[in-house]
Amino acid sequence: ASNAARGEAQSRDEDARASTSADAEAARAASLRPATRANVRREIMTMNDGTEREITVDARFKCAKCARGSSCFAVHRATSAVSGMRAKRRYNERKKAKKTKSKYASDVEGGGRGSRARADADPVGATLALIRDGHRPTAKTFTAVISTLGAMGRAKEALDDVLPMIEEYGDDVDVAVWNAVAHAFCAGGDPAGAEKIVDRMVGEDGVGVNGATHPEIIYTYAKRGEANRVYRLIRRMSSEHGIIPDERAYNAFLRGLCERDDLEDAEEVLRRWNNEKFDLERQSDRGGRVSKPSAASYGLLIDAWTRRGNMLAARKLLQQMQWERIAPSLPLFNMLIDGYLKQENMRAAEGLFRELESSGTWDMESLGIKPDNVTYTLFLDYWANQGQVDACERIFNRMHRKEVAPDVTAYGTLVKAYARARDSDGAEAVLDRLAEAKVAPSVAIYSAVVAAHCTIGNMSRARDVLERMFDAGLRPNERTFAHFAWGYGQLEDINGIAEVAKLMLASGLKLKGANRTAIVRACEECGMSMSAVQALLDRINPEMTQRKGVWKRDGGEPKPKSNRAAAAAADEDLEPSTLEPTKTKEICGG
Repeated sequence: ASNAARGEAQSRDEDARASTSADAEAARAASLRPATRANVRREIMTMNDGTEREITVDARFKCAKCARGSSCFAVHRATSAVSGMRAKRRYNERKKAKKTKSKYASDVEGGGRGSRARADADPVGATLALIRDGHRPTAKTFTAVISTLGAMGRAKEALDDVLPMIEEYGDDVDVAVWNAVAHAFCAGGDPAGAEKIVDRMVGEDGVGVNGATHPEIIYTYAKRGEANRVYRLIRRMSSEHGIIPDERAYNAFLRGLCERDDLEDAEEVLRRWNNEKFDLERQSDRGGRVSKPSAASYGLLIDAWTRRGNMLAARKLLQQMQWERIAPSLPLFNMLIDGYLKQENMRAAEGLFRELESSGTWDMESLGIKPDNVTYTLFLDYWANQGQVDACERIFNRMHRKEVAPDVTAYGTLVKAYARARDSDGAEAVLDRLAEAKVAPSVAIYSAVVAAHCTIGNMSRARDVLERMFDAGLRPNERTFAHFAWGYGQLEDINGIAEVAKLMLASGLKLKGANRTAIVRACEECGMSMSAVQALLDRINPEMTQRKGVWKRDGGEPKPKSNRAAAAAADEDLEPSTLEPTKTKEICGG
C-alpha cells in the first residue's frame, strides 16, 4: 500500500512538472511576439466599388498599407536597395580592396571605432531602419537580405537574426526562405554548412526541400573541385531527401566544373549521366524516372571547349548529341562557328553554316533551325576586322535573300568594315541605310562613324556626325569623345583637344579615369610634357584643383585631417545637407 501511495505521489509530481513546463513554453512562445496578439485587430474597410470587406490591421506599423498586410513604395525601394548592395558590392568594403582586405572592412567586421557602416549600406541595418519608420518588411525583403548577407560572407547572421525577424512579423519560414539561407552559405563558400541546413529542412515539420534546394550546393562543391561530395549529395537527394536528381542538378554540376576548367571531369559526368538509363537498379529506386542531358547541358561543355580553343573536342560533342538523339539548338552552332572564326578556320565555319542551311547530316528544316542575325554577324565581324567591305556586303545581300532583317549590331559591324578600309564616306552612308531600314540607331554605331572620320583626320565631318547624333536624340559617351581626342592628337591640335575636354564637361562627364586618360594620351601625341598636360586640365576644369569638403554626420566643424583622411572623408556617401566647406588648395600648376 505504501509503495502504491509513493508511486501515485510520484506520478502527480511528474504531471505537475510537465504542466509547469508546458505553461512556461507557452509563455515563452507568447513573449516572442507580444505585439502580434495585442495590436492585431479586425476592421471594416470600404472598397472603391462601395463594397465593404473585413481586414486585419497590425497597429505596430504606422504605414497604413503595411498595417493592412500590403507593401508600400518605401518597402519596395528598400528591397531594391538591399538587392543593389549585392549587385553593386556596396556592403562594408571599398571597391579598391578586391584582393586584400582593407582596413575599412576590418574595422566594420570588428565593430571598431573606425567603422563607417551605415544603415543603408548594411542589409540588416536597412531592414531595421525600415521597421523603425513604421513599415513592414515583406518576404521578398527578407529573402534579399539573406542573399546579400550570403554574398558578404555573413550567412550565420541570416540564420540567427533574420529568421527570428521573419517569425516575429507573422510570415511563414517556408521552403523558399530556407533555400535562400542554404544558398547564402554557398555564396559564402561554405557548401557543407548549406548541406546541414538542408538536413534541418528535411527534419522540420512542414518544410521539406524542393527542386531548387540542391543545385546551388552542387554548383559550389563542383566549383571548389569537390566532385566526390557532389556524387554523395546526389545519392542523398534520392535516398534521404526524396528528390530525384534532374537536369537542373546535373547542369549545376557541369557548370561548376566548366568554370573551374575541369573539362575532362565534366565529360565524365556527362558520360555517367547518359549511362543512367542503362542502370536498372537506379531506375527501380527512382520509380523509372531517370533524367538525361539536353542541348543546354552539351552547350555548357561545347562553350567551354570553344573558349579553350579545342574545337575537335567541341565538335565531337556535337556528334555525340546526334548519337544520343538529342536535338541541337542554334546557339550551339553559333558557338562552334565563332570558335572556328577565332582560329581563322573559315572552311570549317562555312561547313557548319551550310549544315545550318539543311545541307548536312542534320535535318534543320524539321528541327526549325536556320541562321539568324547572330550567325551572320559572326561572319560580318570576321571580314570587318580585315577590312573586307565587299565580303561584308555579300553577306548583307545574302541576309536580304534569306529574309533575315539586319539589326543595329549588324549595321555597326558594317560600319567597322568601312572604317578599317579607311572609307569614311561609306561608313557614314550606313547611317542612311539604317534610317531606310527603320532600325533605331545606337550611340555605338555613331561613335564608329566618328572613329572612321577621325582615323583619316577629317574632324569637320566627325563634328557633323556628332550633330546628327544630337538630332537623333542620342548623347555621346566616353568612347565618342575618346575618338575625337585621338583624332585631334594625331593632328597635333591642342586647341581641338581642349574643346573635346570642354564638351565632355558640358555633357555631364568628368575628367577622371578613362576620360582623363584619353585627353592625356592625345596631349602626349602633341609632344606635351605631363606638367603641361596637368596645367591644361587645371585651366579646363578648375574644380580638379580644389580640395573637397568634408561630409559631417552631426553638422559640426570638421576636425583637421591628413590629406589621406580628407580624401577618404570626401568619398563618403553621407547626407549632402551637412557639407562643411574647407579652404581651397592649389594642387599643381596654373
